[in-house]
Amino acid sequence: MKFKLPILLIMSIFLMSAKGTGCHKNTSGPKSANAGALREKLDKYNLKNLNNLSARLQLSINQGGQLLNANANLIWMRDSMVWMNVKKFGLEAARILITKDSVFLLNRLEKTYQVHTLEYLQTQYQLPAGFDLIQSIILAKAWLLPEIPLQADIDQGMQRLSGNDSRYIARYWMEIGSHLLQKESFVQKKDSKMVSIDFGSYQKIQGAGTFPHFRKIEAFDPDFGAMFVEATLSDVEINSPVSYKFEIPAHYKRTE
Repeated sequence: MKFKLPILLIMSIFLMSAKGTGCHKNTSGPKSANAGALREKLDKYNLKNLNNLSARLQLSINQGGQLLNANANLIWMRDSMVWMNVKKFGLEAARILITKDSVFLLNRLEKTYQVHTLEYLQTQYQLPAGFDLIQSIILAKAWLLPEIPLQADIDQGMQRLSGNDSRYIARYWMEIGSHLLQKESFVQKKDSKMVSIDFGSYQKIQGAGTFPHFRKIEAFDPDFGAMFVEATLSDVEINSPVSYKFEIPAHYKRTE
């Protein structure tokens, strides 16, 4: 398992993704709502009572034609950290820790590790944000770029908001009626880097709101190619005491 990936692809390892929404092109569907009203609907989705989350994952990662199926454990704490370990055949293959300012990666198979600042990765890969962007995707909270004006239309049987500026193209699809985010995509115009995230299988979580238990990530970088991630969450627990461990063994070699 290699970790020489830009942050968008690192994010793909744990940004749980879903089976498709099952929607099809519908050119005769309902009229689109006002863009301002739809944007307000997206803004209102806020799982503010969800402070932490732990879950088991079933992962399917496809990069460069190589398919990896694995299990993982996830811990997320609001405004603080994301921790995950990835297991194959019952053995831990990798461990990841993302904090407000850093990313730590342990490769158990090769006995190596990496440490990067989020600011460095954000600058190097021209990302619009760091930890807040990662957290918004975990929560299925649309990442709305304030400087981009949006237009509304109907696409694939869903309400869609889309817009662009000199740097990014941003699109958001939401279910008609519930206005739950079904998909968002971002393209960097300069170098054609792209990431899209599908959200699905929303379920009510007592005391927190409606949360998607499945997601699908597609990421493309001209230097690293394409990566596809699908994951299924199970045994989801929220607002319970959580603990995690992340230590770098002394004999591990640091890589870039």
